[in-house]
Amino acid sequence: MGRPFPCKANVTNLFWTVSGCFRWRDRPDNGPMKEPVRHHNWHVARRTAQILAACAWTPALFLREQWRIRGQESATLRALGRVLVRTSTRLGATFIKVGQIASTRGDILPAALTRELAALQDQVPAFAFSDVRKTIESELGAPLETFYSAFEREPVAAASVAQVHRAVWRATGQTVAVKVRRPDIVEKVRLDRSVLLAMARWFERIIPSLRLISFEAAMENFCDAVEQQIHLTNEARHNRRFAANFADDPELHFPDLVPEGCTDAILTMEFIEGVREPDLVASGGDALSIAKAGLRCVCRMVFSHGFVHADLHPGNIRFFPPRRVVLLDLGLVGELTDEDRLMTARTLLAFANGDGPTVARLFYENAAHRNVPDYPTYEKEMCELVRTLINKELGNTEVTLEIGRIFDLLRRHRIQARGHMTMINLALMTAEGLGKRLAPELNLTEEAVPYLMEALGITPRNGTA
Repeated sequence: MGRPFPCKANVTNLFWTVSGCFRWRDRPDNGPMKEPVRHHNWHVARRTAQILAACAWTPALFLREQWRIRGQESATLRALGRVLVRTSTRLGATFIKVGQIASTRGDILPAALTRELAALQDQVPAFAFSDVRKTIESELGAPLETFYSAFEREPVAAASVAQVHRAVWRATGQTVAVKVRRPDIVEKVRLDRSVLLAMARWFERIIPSLRLISFEAAMENFCDAVEQQIHLTNEARHNRRFAANFADDPELHFPDLVPEGCTDAILTMEFIEGVREPDLVASGGDALSIAKAGLRCVCRMVFSHGFVHADLHPGNIRFFPPRRVVLLDLGLVGELTDEDRLMTARTLLAFANGDGPTVARLFYENAAHRNVPDYPTYEKEMCELVRTLINKELGNTEVTLEIGRIFDLLRRHRIQARGHMTMINLALMTAEGLGKRLAPELNLTEEAVPYLMEALGITPRNGTA
């Protein structure tokens, strides 16, 4: 029997509309479905039901939280944030990652909401030690005690992809951090990918304008990024590459690995104690030097190496006073092509020099899509925007808000920027936030220009940038 002809808005048609958004695995046009395929599709349907069920409870949870904190400042936003944290935590890694990214977007979300979402950064519930032991022994092929002379049962940190335990590596006596992948995460991420891509296709069908921004492709890229993180061999490879890139900078450090204790599901590495940002000054940290080191790190990642830590947030940064910075959780990275890296450097250098016409031209020439009806007006507005940005101290600059203004201008004039700009925005936002909190007197332009010029092979005149 064929599919019902979609002539009436009935339940059967709705089923086929939604189910048609799923790309069922190897599903034949005719004949019985193979058992492994049917098994996969059943799990996709079940996961979809779990997501819908979790979302169905959110209005009631929101009203309860709002009642509990009624009368307090920003009660509505705080209640919303708490509900999103609870729902994301319940649904697992993919959704926790969405919340984590949202918690860093203080440029577009209210502060009260992002503060609540920040609970997702490093306050995710732990999984049982029995699963930790099972994973380690399965991966390393021997009892846990063979490799570790001591192993703390309680994790020091639990995140969406894995959790970290303090241990002692038996062969050397070194105190190590052991990162262990969550036992069910591979299957959940695979199912979430199927569901989220189906949802993206469905939204594109009912909201055609989403096709203009390639919503499904954007969702697919996001799912690829999450999937990249669940394979810890990727993080080990990224760790080695970052360490090599910054080997000449004693103020930037990445944890040393213990290769014999690393597999796709576990990482054994140097244990980083350090201090967090709120305790930095009290611990003898040099705030100005650390702010400069953070900005230098991001600038070199983006403009020199084209290899960027794409999950930077306060929970992934530690400090060793007086001036050393350590970056953790290196599973999610972004890579820029030489073309993207140099185009970004040229554009930001033009910004720094107040060269509005060049900024306008570079965005136009390097756009993913463009259909500018009035170029002179576009160029004039870009020049005005550039004039408002140059030579500001960091304390007087909201980098991410200014980037948002640039993107608004581009959208108004029907120019779609290249996708890598979002990743660069997040990296710059982290550097901006650290700098503004520690050393608001820093001039962002003055600090960034030498790295832009180095990337472009330009020699400063008279020894200055």
